[in-house]
Amino acid sequence: MRVTILAAVLAAACAACGTSTTSAPQSQAPSPTSSAPTSGSDKQKPAIEVKLTLQGKPGLGLLAATNNGKAPVTFQGWPKLTFTNPANQPAAIPVEQKLVPGEGPSITLQPGQTAFAGVQLDVDDDANSFAINEMTAELPGLVPAKVTFIGTDGQPIADVSKMKVSEAKVGTMQPVTQGVLVFD
Repeated sequence: MRVTILAAVLAAACAACGTSTTSAPQSQAPSPTSSAPTSGSDKQKPAIEVKLTLQGKPGLGLLAATNNGKAPVTFQGWPKLTFTNPANQPAAIPVEQKLVPGEGPSITLQPGQTAFAGVQLDVDDDANSFAINEMTAELPGLVPAKVTFIGTDGQPIADVSKMKVSEAKVGTMQPVTQGVLVFD
């Protein structure tokens, strides 16, 4: 009798926690925070948060990419920046990769760690400028992440569509901020 009650209690506990008492094989999808691609063409899919904090000089910003995932991620080089216009269509803004502050080292970001790059947006109101709605940053080998713009007051900028950009420069990703904002 005790064995039957114990078996019933265990079965109920397993059902409540979602654990199956059967031994049928279960397929498991790759974790979105996996630090290694599943094939040569797949990109790593960690939870990367990207912010661009604008500095005192117009258009100059500190790009900060933080690993909010559960696994480390490794990359090297420049973030790929892309823009959309207020109609959410691609904006043809040329982006020049600069060796600022120099060659980008291989960076492994543990969960909670941040890497940095400098960004210089040519903000003006000429015929070659585009109003932007959004900017994304794609770290080498990772999926693109929407960039949150932070103003000089430290607050997120809700509407960046007033910003008109004709071109951009981006430096290499670095493990520290030293020198990343030194363009030409």
